[in-house]
Amino acid sequence: EGVSLDEFMACEANLASNRQTRMLSDLELVGCYNSDYMPKAERDRVMLASAKKNLASMSYFGLTEFQKISQYIFEETFNLRFAIPFEQNNATVSSSTITTLSSQQAARIAHLNALDLELYDFAKKLLFERFNKLKARDANFGQRFKHLGELPFKNGVTEFDWDKLSDDTTDGTI
Repeated sequence: EGVSLDEFMACEANLASNRQTRMLSDLELVGCYNSDYMPKAERDRVMLASAKKNLASMSYFGLTEFQKISQYIFEETFNLRFAIPFEQNNATVSSSTITTLSSQQAARIAHLNALDLELYDFAKKLLFERFNKLKARDANFGQRFKHLGELPFKNGVTEFDWDKLSDDTTDGTI
C-alpha cells in the first residue's frame, strides 16, 4: 500500500517477478536465494528448465483460462467425476488493470516476468498435448465433454447407506 507500480517494479528484492517459475523449480540447483551462486543468465536458464521438468512430471495441472479442458483432464487422469462443472471466469483484477498501463510499464512487466511467460507457453502446450491424447482415446469424448460436471443418474439408494451400517453406536458409547 502506498507504493506505485513503477516503485514496485524497481525493487531489487521483489519476489513477485517470475514467481511461478521459482515456485515450480528446484531452487537448490541455483543456490536458493544466493544470487552470488551463479550468473543471472545461467540461474534463469536452470530455474526455467527445472520448473518445466517439474511441471511435466506432475500427474495433473490446470490453467485458469481453460477450466473445462482442465476439468476433463483431471477427471480422466484420476477417474473421478465432479458433480458440478468448473466455471470459466475470465474477468480478473489484472485484466482490468492491463488497460491502464503505459506501453513502457507493460514492457517492463513482460521483461521482469520473462521466465514465467515462457513457462506459461510451455504449460499451455503441455496442457493441450495431454488433452488431445485423452480425447483421442475416449470413444465417448463428445458426450463426456458436453456433460462435464453431471453425475450419472442413479435410481434407488446409493451403494453406501449409513442406515444399514451394522456397527450401531447410537447409544452414546464409543
